[in-house]
Amino acid sequence: MRRGSRRRSQNEKAGIVGIIGGILMLIAGVTGAATWASIGEQAESITGIAALGTVFQVLVALGSLGGLLVILGCLFIGWQIIRIRTKNRVKAGKVLISIGAGFGLLGLIIFIVLTALGDDPFGNFLGAIGIGFVGLLCSIYARQKAQ
Repeated sequence: MRRGSRRRSQNEKAGIVGIIGGILMLIAGVTGAATWASIGEQAESITGIAALGTVFQVLVALGSLGGLLVILGCLFIGWQIIRIRTKNRVKAGKVLISIGAGFGLLGLIIFIVLTALGDDPFGNFLGAIGIGFVGLLCSIYARQKAQ
């Protein structure tokens, strides 16, 4: 081991893996935000309840930030970027990762269904699903390994 270097903590390792996962989720674009927007418009037109549009706008905003929420949560887990106790910081990071990964998973499922119904399902499917799936796995791993 080099002089002056130190071993990384379990949370730092989890944070690094999770940041990689969040970046992969952003690259793959597995947010499903556009689909949530169209579902919200349809729900509003069917029911006539204008508040549904607002609810779905919040879902679109959260869904489009899935990879960024994972990255932010991993920063909370791995490093002290805000001054709160480590236990609370890790809990907040895990919540952010859960929200980001959850929307990422929903977006990935929507993407799979829409791609399967498209013109070239095999080519589009393999390219984006691989990156998005690996990103989700990395974010879930980071959440599980954080202490």
